[in-house]
Amino acid sequence: MKLKNVVSVAAVMVFGICLYTFFLGNKTFDGQFENDGISWYFLAKGLFCSIALYLLGIICEKLTEKK
Repeated sequence: MKLKNVVSVAAVMVFGICLYTFFLGNKTFDGQFENDGISWYFLAKGLFCSIALYLLGIICEKLTEKK
């Protein structure tokens, strides 16, 4: 299995967990929406970390191909 595939799966999992935490913190599953700051933090962190993981996987794969 290629490194890029493993890192992509990890990035999707991180984003999914952070997105779930965002919805849970804003009480979306209860039928209401509260603008909670920590929930927005987890959403932003999930976006940043998943994109960073994906790009790191691409960079590492390109570096290993050059060797």
